[in-house]
This record gives sequence, C-alpha cells and structure tokens, in this order.
Amino acid sequence: MNNKDDINILKLKRVSNEIVLGMVKGILDDNDIPYIIKDKGPVGYSRVITGGSHFGADIMVAEADFQKAKDLLESIGMG
Repeated sequence: MNNKDDINILKLKRVSNEIVLGMVKGILDDNDIPYIIKDKGPVGYSRVITGGSHFGADIMVAEADFQKAKDLLESIGMG
C-alpha cells in the first residue's frame, strides 16, 4: 500500500573511504539536499565506535533530489 506521503529513496553514490564521504556530504549539505548514509558490511555500527567503516557506504537521497544531487557530483567529476 503506497501512501501519497511516502518518499522514494535512491542510491546516489557508493563511497569507499571517509574522505570522499565527507566531500559528498559537504556538497549535499551546502545545497540543502537531505541524505542518509547506509553503511555496508556486517558491522554497520563500526562508524559509531571507530568513526568510520572499512566496508564503504551508500549515500541515499530522496528521488525528488536525485537528479540535482547527481548533477552536482558530476559537475565536480564525482559522478
């Protein structure tokens, strides 16, 4: 059952290190695009304990923001 208020979430980018993650988060923050970080691997809580994840992460955005976010990343060669 779909609710008209449901938000579709899409994977914008998979990142493999904290430096790239920080860059993408900064771009999205600067452009008021909300996002969710979905850690990969068996130990998703490792970011809380160690400050990072050795398995990478997916950056998720709302479908309504996806194209704008993708265009922003592509404009700086991160697409």
